[in-house]
Amino acid sequence: MIKKIICPTDFSKSANNASEYAAHLAKEIGADLLYVNVQQIIPVAAAVSLAEGIGADERENFKMAGKKLKEICKETTETFKIKTDFEVDISTQSMTKIISTFGAENTLIVMGTNGADDMYQYFFGTNTFHVISKTSLPVLVIPENAIYKSIKKIVFAWDYNTKNTFSFSLLNNFVKDFNPEFIFLHVSKHHTEISEDVFRSLRSEVTNVLGKINNVEFEQIFSDNIPGSINDYMKSSEANILSITFYNRGILRNMFHGTVAKELSETSHYPILVLHA
Repeated sequence: MIKKIICPTDFSKSANNASEYAAHLAKEIGADLLYVNVQQIIPVAAAVSLAEGIGADERENFKMAGKKLKEICKETTETFKIKTDFEVDISTQSMTKIISTFGAENTLIVMGTNGADDMYQYFFGTNTFHVISKTSLPVLVIPENAIYKSIKKIVFAWDYNTKNTFSFSLLNNFVKDFNPEFIFLHVSKHHTEISEDVFRSLRSEVTNVLGKINNVEFEQIFSDNIPGSINDYMKSSEANILSITFYNRGILRNMFHGTVAKELSETSHYPILVLHA
């Protein structure tokens, strides 16, 4: 089961929405919630600070962040009846690099995004992407206007050229916590023998791992407009989360590269769960 949720925050609107989402999620699954804020200072200022002590501005920002998070923890604990804590760091490293160092079994990172620009960065090299590329933990990315709903249906999308893409341990955690419906969505531009072979192979693997549980479906999409098809599918299925896989080689293969990822990020209004291969 998921025992701990880490929620980075810079107190922006998107971060505040992710914080609320994380609190709802923690309450439903009985997890602890840790809020994290990083006060980044430039290297030159850091050298001076190390030699002479942290400057007045840094001390004030640190104090204010701690005060805000203390209030958030108090309100969250009272409202959701969950265990909360917070951590504020002053560092030359960005929040994304600090968060990426966190790690523990049964831990989930929940991060907010305010739309296309941030989601594009998430896929291509800054902000949330750096957390995903360096951490081994699953990351749940929450769009700014996404409202928490109990997780009843999860769509796992994979492309025709991908094998062994799912984190079955986390999948089993979701089974224990929510008992949701799972839809394994095979996506390809063309209907070929290879795509059919991959579909059958992964279907067999998933069935072997999960055993005989209810609410598991396997579907296929063949379309030249893959991101549009996925978005249409998410709308029609009324799924709560789309899950995709990140490859530690630093790229998202086929379906999740280039313009496809960008188009998905610009049009999606649902949470995206990123797992590691």
